[in-house]
Amino acid sequence: MTEADAIRELRNENEALRQRVARLTQEQEEARRALDALQKDADTVVALFRALPDLFFRMERDGTIVDYRSRSDSDLYVPPDVFLGKRMQELLPPDVGAYLEQVFVEVLDRGKLRDVEYSLTMGPTEEWYEARVVPLDGDQIVMLVRQTTEAHLNREALKRRTAELEESLRSVRLFRALADHAPSAIAVSRTGGEPIYANDACRALFGRRSDEAGVDVTAFVADGPVAEAVRRGHEVCGAIGAFRRVDGSMFQGHLTAFALHEDEGPSHEAFIIADVTATLAAEEERRALAEKVIAAQNEALRALSTPLVPIARRVVAVPLIGSVNAERAERLLEVLLDGVAQRGASVVLLDVTGVPEVDPEAADAITRAARAVGLLGAELVLTGVGREVARTLIELGSDLRGIVTLGSLEQGIAYGIRKTR
Repeated sequence: MTEADAIRELRNENEALRQRVARLTQEQEEARRALDALQKDADTVVALFRALPDLFFRMERDGTIVDYRSRSDSDLYVPPDVFLGKRMQELLPPDVGAYLEQVFVEVLDRGKLRDVEYSLTMGPTEEWYEARVVPLDGDQIVMLVRQTTEAHLNREALKRRTAELEESLRSVRLFRALADHAPSAIAVSRTGGEPIYANDACRALFGRRSDEAGVDVTAFVADGPVAEAVRRGHEVCGAIGAFRRVDGSMFQGHLTAFALHEDEGPSHEAFIIADVTATLAAEEERRALAEKVIAAQNEALRALSTPLVPIARRVVAVPLIGSVNAERAERLLEVLLDGVAQRGASVVLLDVTGVPEVDPEAADAITRAARAVGLLGAELVLTGVGREVARTLIELGSDLRGIVTLGSLEQGIAYGIRKTR
């Protein structure tokens, strides 16, 4: 090889080396730019993790925690130096740990993410969390955790409120069904008079169409105390008043009216009405019949309280039992006079054995009876006069002239029979 060939070969090698250095320099610059981009992406990811409220955990298949991210360590259940390198399910309460372990296995086996919810006791309170568990290549899993205590409590409150509203709706439907089928007329109006509800019985009672929303009861109350109370919005408890139907016919109604109150005050007025026209007529008829029965009973009792007993052809006896008042004294006179007149009696035996005491009224009745019997030509014989009765008659100054007194009714009967032979 000549010297010129050697120089030319050396120049070629230097050029190839220069080009190789240039390529290496370009590749190094591209690598640096790529590293800068990766660093920027990494910084962006770190910034995102710091901005988001979620906790980030990366774990092995068995749940061992190999990495984490959080805005603050105070958000963690236990400090990082406690949980890094440990299985998550062993750090949490047994029930929560067993649940998450089952979720980890399911996520890796199926290769699909899974959303879970659980609670942890953090100090004096119970905190709720929602987690999204995502499978990674290489048998690893990522778990993103967010605290949802407020949202959970709101959901639970909403569930309770929904259940309460559903129960209220069931109660409303129940009471609406009861009102719709009640035998009494029921109507509801807004305070101020706008009718909003009337059951079938109410429409039938007042003669309204079935397609009308309600019945304004105040427009059908006839003038009177009940009408005045209703129109003034006063409560009415079981009052009887007159009502007018659409066709002008009248009926007697048993009315209960009251206000329905809400937080701001009375909002509606309710009316319950029953047609008691037939009932009142029946009660009046029963009352009149009862008065007749009572009058008949009193008449029978009066007859029994002062009986007239025939003893012989012209002898009658009237036994007195119990006290003698003014009404009974008049009845005694009627019985004695009828007995003397109808039976032609000449001897009347008035037995006072059953009279407990003789007061001025009883003594006056006896003396009046004796004079009345004497005026008809008959003789009054007073029997059953004991020592106390005799003393009382004397002390009262009773005029017993012309009256035969005997100790017993038997003596009086014997006297009467001898007298009329």
